[in-house]
Amino acid sequence: MKNYISRIKSGTSTRQLIFWWIVRATMIFAFIKGFFPSEGKSFDITDPLQVGANLAATFTWEACMAFPKKSIMRYLPSTIQNYLIVGIWCASFGGKFLNLYYSFRWWDVMLHFIGGAACVFFGYEIACAILKRDNTKAPLSLILLASFGFSFFAATAWEVFEFAFDQIACMGGGIGDAQHWSIEMAKGTPKELTLFPPVYPDRWAIMDTMADIVLNTVGAFCSYIYIRFIPYRHKGKYAFEFLK
Repeated sequence: MKNYISRIKSGTSTRQLIFWWIVRATMIFAFIKGFFPSEGKSFDITDPLQVGANLAATFTWEACMAFPKKSIMRYLPSTIQNYLIVGIWCASFGGKFLNLYYSFRWWDVMLHFIGGAACVFFGYEIACAILKRDNTKAPLSLILLASFGFSFFAATAWEVFEFAFDQIACMGGGIGDAQHWSIEMAKGTPKELTLFPPVYPDRWAIMDTMADIVLNTVGAFCSYIYIRFIPYRHKGKYAFEFLK
C-alpha cells in the first residue's frame, strides 16, 4: 500500500488531485440526490446507478497504478484522467443529473464528437505506454492505426453498455434511458430538434444511435489528422521514440 500511495503522488500534482476530487464531490452529491427525487418525480433506481457507475470510472488512473509493474496500465500518464474525468462529468452530472441531454439541443452531439476525438488520444497514450514498457519503438503510422481502432472499439463498447443498461433497467421495472432513445421524453424539448427532419417515431431510437456512431467517427477522424501532422512525445519517465 505504501508503494501504491507513492506511485500516486509521484505521478500526479496536488492541483490535479484537488481538481479530481472537486469533480467527484459533485458526482457524489448527484448520486445521493438520485435516491431523493424532486417533488412530482417518481424514484428510478437507474438514476443513482448510472451516476454511481460513472463515479467509479473517475478512479480509472488510480486503479491502473495498482496493476503489476509489467502491465501497460502502469505506464499511462495521469494527464489522461484530466480529460477522462471531465468527459464523465459532462455525461453523468451534466447530461443525466442536470438533464442537459434533453434541455440542451447539442449536448449529446457535442459529447459524442469530442468523445470520438478523445478516444484517439487515449488509444495513442495506450500504444505509447506499450512502447515505454517494452523499451521499443514503432512507426507513427502504426500507432495512429491502433489509436483509430481503439476509438472505434471504445465507441462501440459504450453503445453496447448503454443498450445493455437500458435492457436490464427495463426488465427491472425501471425506465432505462442511457441511450436517450425515448421520443416521448424528447417531445417538447430541444432534443426533439437534434436529428435531421423528418422525424419518424418508429426510427427514433436507431436514428439516435446511428447519429452517435457517425459523430464518434467524425471526431476520431479529426484527431487522427491532428496527430498525424502534430505528433507529440512525452518527456521524463514517459518518454518514447518513434521508429523512422
